[in-house]
Amino acid sequence: MPKEKIMEPNSLCQIGIVVKSVDDTVKYFQEQFGFGPFEIRYVDYSDATYMGKKAGYKGKRAFFHLGPIEIELVELVSGRTIHEDFMKQHGEGLHHIGFEVKDLARAKQTAEKAGFKVTQGFSRADGSGFAYLDSDRTGGVIFELIQPQNK
Repeated sequence: MPKEKIMEPNSLCQIGIVVKSVDDTVKYFQEQFGFGPFEIRYVDYSDATYMGKKAGYKGKRAFFHLGPIEIELVELVSGRTIHEDFMKQHGEGLHHIGFEVKDLARAKQTAEKAGFKVTQGFSRADGSGFAYLDSDRTGGVIFELIQPQNK
């Protein structure tokens, strides 16, 4: 019997880049490459977890599309996150690849059964949210599971 998949490969929906300044990066991407339009959002995940414990954080994000893939620029404002850990170790750069999942709770359970830990996550009352996996142990890539909110 085949192993249950954590996510479907064709559900790739996002590439996340950790940056020092969303504003500076947006300006650079617009001026140098013509990327945009950008949607700027401020996030406040007071119930987010970090390494299995409630930590909460605030951040600034910018989103734009390159074809069907959403690019997320991630700036930490306050709190403890894996983004901060990444910035301290590597500086700015490619942080994660996000996959849309239909059932975040089930995807997290499947990942944990496969030996992965959720390093950071957030869930809403409707079950939507996100979870980052410690998948960077081999290959250096963090995978994010994303269940969008029902619109």
